[in-house]
Amino acid sequence: MVKIKVPATSANLGAGFDCMGLALDIYNELWIEPFDKIVIDTDDDLPKDGRNLVASTIKKTYEFLGKKFKGVYIKQINNIPKTSGLGSSAACIVGGVTAANSLLNYPMSTEDVINLCTSFDGHPDNVVPAILGGITVSVVNGAGKVHTFRCLPKKDLKIAVMIADFPLSTTKARAVLPEMYSRADMVYSLSRAVATFAALSQGEFDKLKYIMDDKIHTPYRRPLIKDFDKIVELFKRAGALGIFLSGAGPTIAAFVDDNFVPFDTPKNWRLEIKNIIANGVYIE
Repeated sequence: MVKIKVPATSANLGAGFDCMGLALDIYNELWIEPFDKIVIDTDDDLPKDGRNLVASTIKKTYEFLGKKFKGVYIKQINNIPKTSGLGSSAACIVGGVTAANSLLNYPMSTEDVINLCTSFDGHPDNVVPAILGGITVSVVNGAGKVHTFRCLPKKDLKIAVMIADFPLSTTKARAVLPEMYSRADMVYSLSRAVATFAALSQGEFDKLKYIMDDKIHTPYRRPLIKDFDKIVELFKRAGALGIFLSGAGPTIAAFVDDNFVPFDTPKNWRLEIKNIIANGVYIE
């Protein structure tokens, strides 16, 4: 039996739409072993058959590698909130590919795992930090290969996450995005995406206050999230360094340091302070 822990992730980080993300110290845990059929052991309301995302990802990985798949036993403990903007689906994909690679005696390198997970998920923003840890920005070339840059800021930089007790499906959050953007909006967001990764890499955290807004996704998703503006204002008053929508939402996150003062949260929300972790998925 293989035990795997996969971290939560926060994607986009403002203007880094579909390419930038980071890993957090919230973990899904999986116990996996080969079996003659699919058996899912979980107290969660996840599918307990072939529709289960971990199971289906293991099967797809076997097929990708040209191996016969009979079944699998999976025990899941899910600590990453679902449909919350913290990478729960990506964690299942990374866990499934990692499990299959382990069970088949590691035919894939880390680079291979990154490429396959990205092809399954559609974007590298969540899966890459879940695999590598730290803060990552990734580019997918024309051949489907992922090229990643990674940094790990000094330890006093943390992430404050305001987690909602209501879901927001990624499908719904993507549906509100326009098909076309103006040149001005693209320049606005591209400059901020580059500046955000530079500030994080170089430790210039005070600049995050001014560069983490974007015009690609946040303005369109903001109306879908109750209390969005109120929470942003609370973060600012509490001394947050940079505030952003985590993934597709509804979680709202902020980079914070030791000067941040936690505050009372609005109804239906909870505030947690998390670490940016140096390592991603691992097998115990």
